[in-house]
Amino acid sequence: MNFDQASPRHPIRVVAHRTGLTPATIRAWERRYDAVEPARSDGGQRLYSDADIDRLNTLRALTDMGRSISSVAELPPEAAEALLSEDLEATAGGNGATRGEVEESWVDEAFAHLTSMDSQALERTLWRAFLTLGARPFLDQVAAPLLTRVGTGWAAGRVSPAQEHLGSGVLERILTWMNDPSKVDLAGPTVVIATLPGEPHALGARLAAAAAAAEGWRTVFLGADLPVDQIAEAAVNVGAQRVAISAVKTERVGDTAAHLTTLRELLSPDVTLMVGGAAARLLNPQKLPAGVLVFDSLDAFARPHRNGPEA
Repeated sequence: MNFDQASPRHPIRVVAHRTGLTPATIRAWERRYDAVEPARSDGGQRLYSDADIDRLNTLRALTDMGRSISSVAELPPEAAEALLSEDLEATAGGNGATRGEVEESWVDEAFAHLTSMDSQALERTLWRAFLTLGARPFLDQVAAPLLTRVGTGWAAGRVSPAQEHLGSGVLERILTWMNDPSKVDLAGPTVVIATLPGEPHALGARLAAAAAAAEGWRTVFLGADLPVDQIAEAAVNVGAQRVAISAVKTERVGDTAAHLTTLRELLSPDVTLMVGGAAARLLNPQKLPAGVLVFDSLDAFARPHRNGPEA
């Protein structure tokens, strides 16, 4: 008989036997760290799924490697498994490659998994890169170059729409997790991030949101293809110090410039308007209204806050 991995059917005694954890430890990890969320039987008994058991086994192995449960319990399953794989390889001595060689290969490895349509391997590779490098280096050295390579390949016909969608979906899950509001300083300055009308691709905006969050900004991600008046309204409602636009459709540069002009007029003068992406690099800054800044890298986008908001 086949059971759904998510079907809750194991009492805590079975879970304890299969994981090597005591029932008291399992309950403590649930209560203090939200490690798993068991269902309840009609009688109130905890019931766990196969996926819960896999999750607890991974967390137990990570703690056996010397990591604290508080540092690993918040990781998504794919990230925890990638971290465990890295720890096991390090314990075994690895494959002889230097760390620099491994880092240089991450984008190539991720792109290979994307083109072979192996979403699990792609996600595992990206999580390992994130956990090893940290947030900002991961965004600068892996996520942004991978996104550029996929976009270039798609435009040249070397990456299919299915491959592009698969890669975007995996990368967006990681970027969304990085931009979790629970991990952000709510007292920090606020940035609204969106794409303009006619721009259906929001992954570049997600990338900018993750970079901003890593620098202490409270990000309000509005998504794609949004009317400029709604972007301006959102900036007012959340008290934003900055509005950031991702523009990637190079065939719509004229429309992008017109929308930016309208948006600049709708925003308060003390709100900075920034735009980045492939289409932004084609804009003529001299023809843009005052107060519209074009950024060509994540570092340029995030840099102002390190010296104070809009310094």
